Amino acid sequence: MGNQILITGIGGPAGKSALTYFKGKGATITGTDVREVDLKADTFHIVPMATGPAYQPALLDIIKKERPSLFIPTVTEELSAVARLKGEIEGLGCLVYISPPEAVDIANDKFRTAEFMKKNGISVPVTFNGKSPRELVIKELGLPLLAKPNFGRGGRGVVVYRSAEEVYSEKREGLIFQEFVPGDEFDVNLFIDKGGEPKAAVALKKTILKEGIVGNALGVERVKKDDIIEICKRASRLLGLEGPLDFDIRLRNNGEPALLEINARLGGNSLFAEEVLDGLMNSWKRRIA
Repeated sequence: MGNQILITGIGGPAGKSALTYFKGKGATITGTDVREVDLKADTFHIVPMATGPAYQPALLDIIKKERPSLFIPTVTEELSAVARLKGEIEGLGCLVYISPPEAVDIANDKFRTAEFMKKNGISVPVTFNGKSPRELVIKELGLPLLAKPNFGRGGRGVVVYRSAEEVYSEKREGLIFQEFVPGDEFDVNLFIDKGGEPKAAVALKKTILKEGIVGNALGVERVKKDDIIEICKRASRLLGLEGPLDFDIRLRNNGEPALLEINARLGGNSLFAEEVLDGLMNSWKRRIA
């Protein structure tokens, strides 16, 4: 055990970031993904999809075999299962920094996140579930507006509509409709230690988005934005979040920040926010010392 770490989803941005960072610190890495990946860990396992019944026993078998002392889950779809397995995982001598199941469930659900944060006084885009009448959505949100999967990772599947015809033609299931917040977008990375204490916080401005005005960040730069960091810390306290966290914030035309979504896991841009990874490593080292 000791210096052994299990990182899931090593083919994705967050998994690659964690692998790069911890290999650079001399850790021995066991990696997993649902398919073969080019980026190799010291040992590698293909795992079932996290949403299926085979995932949990497969994960526990890997932990029993490899004996890691730290587990870093980086796949949104697995967080609910991992949160519910936390006691069993830590009973095997493997630390995992993850939020309580109820908090993870809200963060994974973009509609519930918007409703929860609005109720607690944090600015969010006006949001409708996908079953709302389209005429109501257009009337209340105006144009442009956007749709995105209620469950999903980052900017995948986000579409901006500029006409009523586009809104009416949308046939996908499991969507939410949201106010389009037009200003700069930021990625805020936090590390919340056990007990709810923020140990690191870094704001990154998204300089290039995959779909032009929406989508995953293809470029970021560090910025000093204490106001949006404080919003993310407050949201973390309200939900009782823990561990490495990733928030998306966007500015309205008047400069007011709006919280778009929460990823209750390590962010894909965390190598640009190494303080978060440092916080995770330092907490882990203290607890196994």
